[in-house]
Amino acid sequence: MPSRTPSSSGVDHTDSDAGQEHLLSAAVRLAGELPTARPVLGILRGWGRTDRDQARLLRERLAHQGIHSIELSPVPEAGERHRAPQGRQRPHADLLLHVGGSQHDQALRAAALWDLPLLIERRSHEGPGMPTGFGAHRRPVIGIRLPGDSLDIAVRQVTITCLQPHPGNAYLLLDNEKLTAPADLPLQIDLAADGALEVRGGTFAPRRVRRLRYERPWGIYRLDIDGTPARDVRAPLRLEPMLGRLHLLHP
Repeated sequence: MPSRTPSSSGVDHTDSDAGQEHLLSAAVRLAGELPTARPVLGILRGWGRTDRDQARLLRERLAHQGIHSIELSPVPEAGERHRAPQGRQRPHADLLLHVGGSQHDQALRAAALWDLPLLIERRSHEGPGMPTGFGAHRRPVIGIRLPGDSLDIAVRQVTITCLQPHPGNAYLLLDNEKLTAPADLPLQIDLAADGALEVRGGTFAPRRVRRLRYERPWGIYRLDIDGTPARDVRAPLRLEPMLGRLHLLHP
């Protein structure tokens, strides 16, 4: 048996290729079961050369099976930090496919934003695959209503950090409880397994709530989504769980 040579990124390409074959077979099978006469499959990829080449090869293989596909990037291109996926039109796709790599959370976020099912390998802690059929389940996400009522989504965590010196206080409405907290301290909101929001602000005991409203009289703050700086915004904003929004399919 030939030895396996990990890449410089630490990814074992032998395992990666095997996983892609598994997903490709599942995608072909699932495309045949969709109610659409000519389904379109959206391949989620990063914007590096390796990701683009990988997506191109996958599209060619799908085309040999008579399946039309398009390439989509779940993460902003270079210089697009303030452009969230919801700023782009919902793609003309019936099913999304993520072939692995480091953009796992971004792929989940894009699927939830576009409200499209996502075919993706289970991670090791999510249990074994199903050999005779597809596994499917729905997960909650955090819905973020921005000024103007535009929507952004986080898969697991949101952090609000003020960018102004001496910002004063922030006003929070946690369900029906009103709180005042120093705006210069980050506010962290995590999604619990049951769909509740776990709120931590440093100056008050952690809260588990279903709705959160964040207000400040002036200034700009940074919104970090799933650990990554996403956009600079102004108050007010509202956060609440969106139960069942993320639709996952596993081979």
